[in-house]
Amino acid sequence: MKFRQGFTLIELLVVVLIIGILASIAMPQYTKAVEKARMTEAAINLRAIADANQRYFMANGKYADIGDLELLDIDIQGSWDNTTYTGNRIRTKNFIYSPTGTATPPKIALAHRLTPEGSSGKSAYYLYLLEEDPTRLHCTTYAAGTKIQKKLCNQLDATGSL
Repeated sequence: MKFRQGFTLIELLVVVLIIGILASIAMPQYTKAVEKARMTEAAINLRAIADANQRYFMANGKYADIGDLELLDIDIQGSWDNTTYTGNRIRTKNFIYSPTGTATPPKIALAHRLTPEGSSGKSAYYLYLLEEDPTRLHCTTYAAGTKIQKKLCNQLDATGSL
């Protein structure tokens, strides 16, 4: 009787199938966790912008306009984005941040979530804090958002927190 070493084709196919099933279950959960972490980062930056904008209001009697982020005493890691008609904003890898006092309802901090092809200016969703309630985070989705982003945004808008 010969002693064979190695695996049969069936055994290899079963292992590949099991790995595929596990990956298909794990990937959506991983994607959701990553997007939630990005939302949390944006929420922290938005609260900092809102606080700075409220300090600006106390000193000047009005909130900073949408392109006046450089007027606020805040330091967000990113690059200045003044390529659009809205003036100076901060661009990070995933978001564009700006204060805004001209929108309806009046917002005091705004973050646009960029799509992977965000260089074209497309947004997946945006997070914002309102003048009337700066403690509650709001979220609105665009058509470019993914299912997971839309689900998280709807959950956030319903509860006001992550």
